[in-house]
Amino acid sequence: MKTFPTSVAWCFGILFISVSLITTGLSEVVGSADPVIASAGDDVILPCSLKPSVSAEDMVVEWTGLDLKENSVKKMVHCYKDGRDFYDDQCPFYRNRTSMFHEELKNGNVSLKLTNVTLSDAGRYRCFLPTLNSQVKETTVQLIVGAVSQPVISIVGTKGWGVVLKCESGGWCPEPEMEWLDSSGTILPADGPPEKHRDSEDLYAVRQHVTVDKTDTNRFTCRVNQMKINHLKETEIHVPDDVFPKSQVGLIVGLIAAAVAVLASLAGVYWRKCTKEKKKWKNLEANSGENLLPDPNSVL
Repeated sequence: MKTFPTSVAWCFGILFISVSLITTGLSEVVGSADPVIASAGDDVILPCSLKPSVSAEDMVVEWTGLDLKENSVKKMVHCYKDGRDFYDDQCPFYRNRTSMFHEELKNGNVSLKLTNVTLSDAGRYRCFLPTLNSQVKETTVQLIVGAVSQPVISIVGTKGWGVVLKCESGGWCPEPEMEWLDSSGTILPADGPPEKHRDSEDLYAVRQHVTVDKTDTNRFTCRVNQMKINHLKETEIHVPDDVFPKSQVGLIVGLIAAAVAVLASLAGVYWRKCTKEKKKWKNLEANSGENLLPDPNSVL
């Protein structure tokens, strides 16, 4: 039976190792150029992978939080090495909330799943593969976490011939914008800029007033928008007709009608009196045979 010479076997072995090293060396760690956006309570995936794809099953993968407080002893978010997850150096804040996709490691996918995110999770995360034979061994992923709430509208009074509405919404992060719209979607001029303040948990509350006039629908919408996390909340209100002050036009028409009625009544009285006086003087004139009819301008 013929066998390959030992030298030939060594050549094949060296060639295989060289090809493996070259292939591995060509792979780089890549992440996402765009930030990962989530709302508080969501589960998110921080993307990280090897391109071109090579197996990362036998590599070391370290996920660290770059924006954790400087006095934090442990900045490790998740660690994978020796073929398993390693939690000894994990920051307690992330305990039981991180995992990797073990079935995807062979494809170079070393992304991290973070569950039930909080506002404190927002920041930069580093994906680092120290054992990778490459000049690009790490990448950074930005996580933005937002919080939203439903706006609440109330009727606070009247101003002139309009109704004053108030919209309030708290528990927002990052800072939101507020605006009022009519039933056709047209933005209404508010009664001044929105009032904003932050609470002890760094959440924003916003409030704004608007004075609205009576329309065909009497429907108005308060919209709160957070562009950074692409979240929007709206609340609509219908203002009953009887809430609006009575129209001034109706009052004016009523006063005019009353004045006309009074003038018509006075004119009737004047006409009857003039007719009666003329008849009286005509009778006297007929009896005396003289012109006794007074000057009409002297009557009354």
